[in-house]
Amino acid sequence: MRAVRTLAAIVALVVVTPAAALTGHAAPAAASPPGLGPDGTSSVHGDMASTDTLPGRGPGPHARVTAALTGATCSTVFVGSDGLPVALCTAYLGLHPPTPLAPTVKLLHPDTAEVLAEIQLAKGALLGGVYGYLDDRDRVVVADGNRRLLAVGHERTPDGPWRMTVEVLADLSAGVPDGDAVTGLAPAFDGRIWYATSGGTVGTVRPGDDASLRTLTLPAGEKITNGLTVRPGGASILTTRALYEVDLAADGTPTVRWRHGYDVGPGRKPGLLAHGSGTTPTYFGPGNGLVAITDDTDRPDLLVLRRDDGEVLCRTPAFATTLDPTSAAPDGVLIDGPAATENSIIAAGQSGGDTALVLVNTYGFEYPPFATDGPAVPAGAPYAGGMTRVDVRPDGSCAGRAWTSTARTASLPKLTRGDGQIHSLAYGPRAPHPFLDHGLAQKAGPVDALSIDVETGREAARTPVGVAPIDEPMELTGTVAARGDGPGVMWQPTLTRMLRIG
Repeated sequence: MRAVRTLAAIVALVVVTPAAALTGHAAPAAASPPGLGPDGTSSVHGDMASTDTLPGRGPGPHARVTAALTGATCSTVFVGSDGLPVALCTAYLGLHPPTPLAPTVKLLHPDTAEVLAEIQLAKGALLGGVYGYLDDRDRVVVADGNRRLLAVGHERTPDGPWRMTVEVLADLSAGVPDGDAVTGLAPAFDGRIWYATSGGTVGTVRPGDDASLRTLTLPAGEKITNGLTVRPGGASILTTRALYEVDLAADGTPTVRWRHGYDVGPGRKPGLLAHGSGTTPTYFGPGNGLVAITDDTDRPDLLVLRRDDGEVLCRTPAFATTLDPTSAAPDGVLIDGPAATENSIIAAGQSGGDTALVLVNTYGFEYPPFATDGPAVPAGAPYAGGMTRVDVRPDGSCAGRAWTSTARTASLPKLTRGDGQIHSLAYGPRAPHPFLDHGLAQKAGPVDALSIDVETGREAARTPVGVAPIDEPMELTGTVAARGDGPGVMWQPTLTRMLRIG
């Protein structure tokens, strides 16, 4: 999910079925590097392996919805060990100094979602967008427009109210070219911090030691528009033309282990932000030795590669569509028309040792034109939505498609491991005529919180939460905070509000 690239642009727009084969037998959470906050709620994709899975359970079928205006559109929300949500946002108007579309970090009330405190960051080349993670001191680690790496925390004042704090961790200006900006950020397993820029620079730095900055420049013309996926000793990085497995040398220098170029179509698809794959790489399988992406052909394939050497072990149609009915699962469900994805792939373990990969169709989703990189081919399309599950064996070979759903999700989905459910915001049924679901027309109507059973692909819960365009989901990133054995709390930003569902 490229929340960073869309964040500033979007503010300009006005009964539960148990997943028996996965529940209780889901793969454990990926190992966390030192310095990362709570499991599941500290990173955009749930963990450093980008599995988009979280501990605990979802909000359940009778969740209460509380919401508050934030004066901003928030790309991502984290929940720290203190239980307080913190969001990365673009304010409609910053005040210190007066700045339109100002990047901000906002602390939210855990019960009402109201803003308790906030701080404005320096605006950079991303039109105010920010990308980061939560550290083990409940601080948001971000890079600002001055190419500084910051840790933004919160504390109570002597008089009682909350205030934000800022510590400069490193100066990245020597490793971020002028006019470029950080689009990926993650903690390394050796205490360093990984970063990637939209122009194709990958770097690492030790907090407090600017001289430790080390960089790698990828081939000219390849942009990085997805997040970083991190493992001990390295990372997986996807550009608009290739997947890279990158190792970390002893001095912190990123070095390419292998490069796998993937096929691309004639131009940017409607529903994707750039001309290239929209998937952040996902590590999974025994020892996280497999990595999954999609390519960018007219009918994209799911690719599973061996992490050690880049060999392709599974290639299969990413989606079952009416353009290729033979790719249907046994349920026979097909997505209407073309399909592609701007979202990372969910990876959930099964009791039999296989891994369930869940892909979400975003083809036709309408982004504001100034958020995208070049014209779409075709210029637009109706939004059918839909998601599908493809199973992969421990050796990386394809095990077949399990199901396809026609749910019209419109935010980055997350799977809770305690109940085997996939949670997101979603539109209602498709309009009776494609014209009514084309372009900005799709931004009007009811918005629901939706839970899908990962075992069967069926709806487990649907809760009305708002109406677009006020609560347009905009493919923004939420999270679910676990609450022991009980239902969790889902935090989800929309165009104008923060929703607390639970």
